[in-house]
Amino acid sequence: MDNQRHGLFIGIEHSGSDHFFLSLKAIGKLTHQDYQVMVPLLEAAIEGVVQPELYALIDVTELQGWDAEALWDDLKLGVTHGRDFKKIAVVGRSGWQQWMTKVADWFTPIDIEYFYQRQEAVDWLEQPIDGQHTPPN
Repeated sequence: MDNQRHGLFIGIEHSGSDHFFLSLKAIGKLTHQDYQVMVPLLEAAIEGVVQPELYALIDVTELQGWDAEALWDDLKLGVTHGRDFKKIAVVGRSGWQQWMTKVADWFTPIDIEYFYQRQEAVDWLEQPIDGQHTPPN
């Protein structure tokens, strides 16, 4: 039996400057069961939003990886909801996390950046995209 702590935590955060963003924290080695719980919660959060423009902060500082089925779940999630996200800031601690962020940025229409400091990530999320409006509040 695996007693290692793992999972995905989802929240809505307010940055203090009237901007709200989706906050996700990944801990441990993610499993298919983690995605079975998280995906419906994410879909319920954006259900009914016409043309959602989501801004997300993803904390992977405690992420150790995925099992094979969870990695597939993550790819499917990106394909299904990739266009719903406008900007994703990833906060991590390792080179492999930074590399995975770059790969995701190459293969998705989402503006994704990697950061070692959480506040830098939040500051970046608040910046307009190529002269567009600031994140919705």
